[in-house]
Amino acid sequence: MERKIEIVSVELIKPLSPTPNHLRCFEFSILDQHVLTIPVPLALFYPSPHSDGGELYSYEQARSVHSSRLLLLKKSLSQTLARFYPFAGRIKYNLVECNDDGVPLYEAFAHNYQLEDVLRKPADVNKKFLPSTVEDGSLLLDSALYPLLVQVTFFECGGMAIGICASHKVADRATLCTLISAWSTIARGSPDNLVPEFVAAAKFLPPPIPHVPPKPIMPEVIIKVFFDKQRVTKFFAFDASTIASLKAKAVSDSVQAPTRVEVVSALIWKCAMVASGNEIRRLSQLVHNVNIRKRLVPPLPNHSVGNVVAISTSCKGENDGSDLLTLVTCIRKALSEMTSEFADKQNQEEAILTISYANAEFVAARFGGEIEIIHMSSLCGYQFYDVDFGWGRPSWVNPIKEIGINVVILMDSRDSSGVDTWICDNRLYMTKEG
Repeated sequence: MERKIEIVSVELIKPLSPTPNHLRCFEFSILDQHVLTIPVPLALFYPSPHSDGGELYSYEQARSVHSSRLLLLKKSLSQTLARFYPFAGRIKYNLVECNDDGVPLYEAFAHNYQLEDVLRKPADVNKKFLPSTVEDGSLLLDSALYPLLVQVTFFECGGMAIGICASHKVADRATLCTLISAWSTIARGSPDNLVPEFVAAAKFLPPPIPHVPPKPIMPEVIIKVFFDKQRVTKFFAFDASTIASLKAKAVSDSVQAPTRVEVVSALIWKCAMVASGNEIRRLSQLVHNVNIRKRLVPPLPNHSVGNVVAISTSCKGENDGSDLLTLVTCIRKALSEMTSEFADKQNQEEAILTISYANAEFVAARFGGEIEIIHMSSLCGYQFYDVDFGWGRPSWVNPIKEIGINVVILMDSRDSSGVDTWICDNRLYMTKEG
C-alpha cells in the first residue's frame, strides 16, 4: 500500500497580542544576511495517548484523539508568538517585517505509516514530516518569506509528529532550541520568565551590507555540490559504553579529558579518510559549526535570536597521523584557537568581521576539491528530547530535512548519554575503529 503524507488543512496562527509599532522591524546582522536561505528543521514524534496501540485510525478519528492536544498547540503557539514576534512576520531584504501575518500551521495525515516504522528507519525520516510551502518538496522553497512553518501530522496508530522549519535567515539551531523550549513550557502552563533577546545579536554583530538583498534561493551550483541527488544518509547511534572506549583511546597530555563530540567527530573524520582512500597522503579538514554566544566578550545570552555561529577548522597535514588521539588533538587545538580569537574586545571585533569571509573560503574549498572536507554540526547539549508539551517526552527527534554531501549532524541520544549521528555522502560508510 502506498505511503503518503496528506496535507488536510492549513491555518495561520497569529500572535495572541499585536506587536507594538516600535518593534515592527527586526534587522539582520551581517551573519544573518550571509547564511543560505535554507530551513532549520526539527521533527518530534510522540506516541499515541492510548496504551493499547493496536487500533488503527482514520484522519478524523486520529484528529479526535488529539483534539485537545491540537487545540493546546495552537493556543500556546499564539502565546509564544507574542514573545517571538518576528517569527509571525515576513522576511523582506535584510529584515523581518513584524506584521503579525501569522505562522502557517499545516495539519497532515500519514497514510499507511506507523510510528514504529519511523523509529526503525531514522535515516529515512526527513522532509515527509516537515512543513513546506510547495507540494513537490523541492529545496527551492517558496518559504523565503516565512520565518517559521509548523506541521502537525497524525498517524494511523494514534501517534503524532510536530515538524518545525525556521528560516536560517532568522534562526540558528540555538535559536530553534530557545523557541521550541519556550513553546512547550507555555503549553504546559509552567511559569516561564524567558524573554527572547532580539536586540543583542543584531547590535553586537556588524549590521548587514546595505543595498545587497539576500538571495531567496541557493544558486544552482551550490545545490549541485552540497545536495547531489546521489547522496546517501546513514544513521549511527553511539552508546555510552562505545563513547567511553573512544575517550580512553583519545586521552593524551594535550587532551586529558576529551568530550563526546570530540571523540565521535574524530572517529567519523578518520572513517571518512579511510573510505576515500586518503587516510595518509591527502590533506583533510574537519569543519565544526560553533555557537559563539558564550565565547564573545561580554557573552551574549543563550536566548539571543539570530545566527551567532562561526566555524572551527581542524586540519590534518600530509605528515600527520590519522589515529584517534592525533585527530582529537587537532580538533581541540582548533577549538582553543577559536576561543582565543574572542578573548579580548579588540581581537574579537576583527574575528567577527572575518566570520563571513571564513565561510566563503570554506565554500570555495568545497568547490575546489583539493582538500577533503567534512562539515560537522553538533546539536549536543540542546536537550530536544526534553521538549514536553504536557504529554511527555518525544519517542524520537529528527533534526534533518536535507543535508549535503560530507555533512554530519550530531545530537544527544534519548537517554542523554550517547550521541546520535546522521552522515551524508555518496560514498561515506562507517568502518570499524581498532
